Amino acid sequence: MEWTYLNESFFKKKEVKISPFDRGFLFGDGVYEVIPVYKGRVFLLDDHISRLERSLQETGINKPKAWDQVPKIIDELIKKNRLPNQAVYLQISRGNEFHRSHIPTKTLKSTLFISSSKLEVNPYKLHPNKPGLKVKTIEDTRGLRCDVKSVTLLSNIMALREARSEEKDEVIFHREGNITEGAASNVFVVIDNLVKTPPLSKKILSGVTRKYVIYLLKSKNISFSEEEINIKDLFLADEVWMTSSTKEIQPVAKVNNKDLKSIPPKDSLWSNVLSSYI
Repeated sequence: MEWTYLNESFFKKKEVKISPFDRGFLFGDGVYEVIPVYKGRVFLLDDHISRLERSLQETGINKPKAWDQVPKIIDELIKKNRLPNQAVYLQISRGNEFHRSHIPTKTLKSTLFISSSKLEVNPYKLHPNKPGLKVKTIEDTRGLRCDVKSVTLLSNIMALREARSEEKDEVIFHREGNITEGAASNVFVVIDNLVKTPPLSKKILSGVTRKYVIYLLKSKNISFSEEEINIKDLFLADEVWMTSSTKEIQPVAKVNNKDLKSIPPKDSLWSNVLSSYI
């Protein structure tokens, strides 16, 4: 796992360098994707590239020179880094600007950076009876453009640090009494065999895994709804799940030190859907 890609060349991790004048460094002025790779094959690449392109359009960041070659570059990086299961990190920042200004120059050449790391097997595939995640609910005070997958994740990091200090695995944000998303995931709840997730809006990221899970629910004819979910419903739910490109689907067992309902994995919807995951 030694290789990365920066702009037009591959570099070993210890050798890759980026300018401190890059707006991604100075302002967090960039967008990104995390793309899973299973058995050497990129998973849901078109969905990730489509969302990345939307993020570029929303932020006005120029596409990098190698934009059309990104799938080929990713494939080559995967081969260089060898491991069959990897998580590819792809970031595009607005580029270098030596005069620091909040208003960027329109003609900047964007910076394309791609790396990869080992993708661990979802532990709930290996051990379905493993205790579920412990999460903390936190008031969502982030901005209202969570639909853009931006590298400016300080609020998420602060929330996760707070949760980890209380030995929690994740965060569930809530705004005006309704849950939005996790610090690094989307949220699903099951109530009376109906699977619910918050509707798409500028308050949450349109997760690629969220979309794929919805596809699996529909393919299995499992009742499903996109609707506002009150924070109180977390404690009434039969199941609560967190989903992301690296988590896939993982159940929640405890919220704010309160145990949720316990359903054996063999009888649960989360395990049913996970069984059809790649």
